[in-house]
Amino acid sequence: MDITDIRKGLPGISSIAAQQLYETFEVCMHVSKHPEDVKLVVEGDVQKVVDIHWQDEYNDQKERTYADMQYTTEHGAICLSVMLTTSFTPYTIIERSRKGTGFDYWLGDKNSILFQKKARLEVSGILNGDDAVMKSRHASKVMQTDKSDNLHLPAYISVIEFSRPKALFTKK
Repeated sequence: MDITDIRKGLPGISSIAAQQLYETFEVCMHVSKHPEDVKLVVEGDVQKVVDIHWQDEYNDQKERTYADMQYTTEHGAICLSVMLTTSFTPYTIIERSRKGTGFDYWLGDKNSILFQKKARLEVSGILNGDDAVMKSRHASKVMQTDKSDNLHLPAYISVIEFSRPKALFTKK
């Protein structure tokens, strides 16, 4: 999986916003000391080890830009979660959700995105944590999506942990 592909953008993420997501991912990977080609363990509904490629162009300017590691980790997790979603589901990102809905993004069919809010995506990022932290965060994110269960649409929950790196990716 070439994470650099996100920089082109998606129907619901402009190329400029996607480039920023990529930069946050890059910072998380650099801070975690991962090589440009690294294996990502994916658990949950998908059980895979995925080869991911990224480019380490970290510099002092990026360090200053993304000094808030909570923000950086969350947005880096969005970057990787978007790529997992487009790789392992029939969906793509079509729109950012509003605050208070219980999820981050609306998903739609890859080939027909207009007026097709077919599923939800909720994302969380952890810079450094063990499996217990990931499972706890996943459980809270599953509960968070309860707010929008009245939509009767599937919800995908993606928790990304960068130090190993590892993803917990499930469908509710």
